[in-house]
Parts: sequence; structure tokens; C-alpha cells
Amino acid sequence: MKPTPIVILLLACIDCVAADYHSATSTIGGLLGMIILILDVIAAIEIFRSGKTLIEKVLWILFIFFFPIIGLVVYLLLGRNRSLVI
Repeated sequence: MKPTPIVILLLACIDCVAADYHSATSTIGGLLGMIILILDVIAAIEIFRSGKTLIEKVLWILFIFFFPIIGLVVYLLLGRNRSLVI
């Protein structure tokens, strides 16, 4: 029995859907990783432009580099210069 083109097309679609289902978590993880990387680069640029001393800049950037999520959160909470608005 020779498979018809429609059967081959349906089997190919089922295979593609199954492959997309299994790779959805890696896609989400890849997107989250890209967002974290972009935020870390923005923070590093902000650190370079800040008025901190050279050693402070190097330490903050190393902290963000070695601990991307925790370093970014700690920098945003504690490392940025805050202006007091009254």
C-alpha cells in the first residue's frame, strides 16, 4: 500500500507539532536568558557612566557577571545613586 501525499503531510505536521511542544521550554529559557543578558549589559553601561571609582565599577560589573540575576537585583536596589525628591 502506497501512502498518499495527504497522509505524509499529516504525519509531517504531527511530527512538527510534537517537536515544537518539546522545545517550548528551551525557547522560554532562551528568551529569559536573553532578557537577563540585555538587562545586565544595560546595568554595566550605567555603571561605566556613573561617578563611582574605578574599583567600585570593576567590582559591581564582576558581581553582575558572576551572579547575573542576583547581581542585577542587588545593584538595582543598593548600587544605584538615588536622588532625593521632596
